[in-house]
Amino acid sequence: MDKKNRIKIGELEKLSGMPRSTIHYYIREGILHPPHKTSRTMAYYDESHLNRLQAIHKMKSDYQKMKNGLRVPRALLEQRGHESNSHDRNGDNRAWEKDPVSTGSQIRKQEIIEAAIQLFSQKGYHHTNVRDITQALGISKGTFYLYYSSKRDLFIEVVDDVIRNIIGEVAGAIRQESNLIKRTILRGKVFHANYTKYNEILNQLRAEMASEDPWAQKKVKKVYRALTEPLIREAREAIKRGAIRQVDPDLLAYTLIGITEIMALRSTLDNKYDFDQILTFMFDLLKNGLNFDFNGL
Repeated sequence: MDKKNRIKIGELEKLSGMPRSTIHYYIREGILHPPHKTSRTMAYYDESHLNRLQAIHKMKSDYQKMKNGLRVPRALLEQRGHESNSHDRNGDNRAWEKDPVSTGSQIRKQEIIEAAIQLFSQKGYHHTNVRDITQALGISKGTFYLYYSSKRDLFIEVVDDVIRNIIGEVAGAIRQESNLIKRTILRGKVFHANYTKYNEILNQLRAEMASEDPWAQKKVKKVYRALTEPLIREAREAIKRGAIRQVDPDLLAYTLIGITEIMALRSTLDNKYDFDQILTFMFDLLKNGLNFDFNGL
């Protein structure tokens, strides 16, 4: 890739008018081809990504016509063919070859999810209704119910999307790092970066555990299982290598997640600490403990 044509994710957001969560979603689904990675934390995009996002934006409006039974516009088909033929990257364009109605459905679902994340974060789950979501997007209730059977159905998918984003970003950040301590630091930084965006959603999910309906309890278990399983595996490997002493890997994983989560909360309460200071404290505590003088207690 020519260095002059490199585009960072922040610039791509501005040029395309799409948030990075949407861009990352399109990459995961194969709708947008992956960027060029130069390190575990740095990736660059180019004009082809911007052109694809502009084509997707056009598809959003054309999709409404398709939903009303009109034929797919010729220009849209030509755009799909041109993009697929001119930018084939080892099959990364596979989703662009799908039925455009299916691709349009994915885009519409992601729009609904993003609107719901904003509204649930601002108003709370119980104070947000389907009308709020449809009005925010300018769609009918009928369109909403084509994708989701209820507000709860949407909330469950919102939680899944949030966790996919966090886990996906963590995986990208640690992919080329083998050092256990550095991997844990990178995990903490990614979690912190996402905490301010998604903490209200996760708080609302935990609050739903008090209800009689067991769906929230099942979802919370699934969320924390997804967050802790990679840590449990790494802890077991570290114990085998003798890198850490024998401890319960499950409890260690939940302890690390719990500390990271509460410290991410602490960083948002005021400006006394930045997250790098918090990470330094956390690892000093893990490495050296509190050095208790039990005789003096």
